[in-house]
Amino acid sequence: MMTTLALRLRATEIVPGERLPDDWCVVLEGRAIGRIMRVQRAGAEWAWFWTLMLFPSSTADRGDAPTFEEAKAAFRRRAEAVWPFDLGRLTHLPRENS
Repeated sequence: MMTTLALRLRATEIVPGERLPDDWCVVLEGRAIGRIMRVQRAGAEWAWFWTLMLFPSSTADRGDAPTFEEAKAAFRRRAEAVWPFDLGRLTHLPRENS
């Protein structure tokens, strides 16, 4: 059974009070577990890059999407696919056999 996680977005601030444009932390239970940000790729193309910050990481834990909405959906699919994980250490937890 798939778990629906209560993911929230919070504007990314490197310096407190100064928001980065088109850059969001993805938060679960008060803990930042990833980011979604607009980036410029080779050839001057713009994309929305998303990354789930878990260890050990996998290439499946990040990707590009053409729109913000698609990046949010891709992030959610990946986070829910690898749930559960330890929010304190941001590490994968063993899965029970279903």
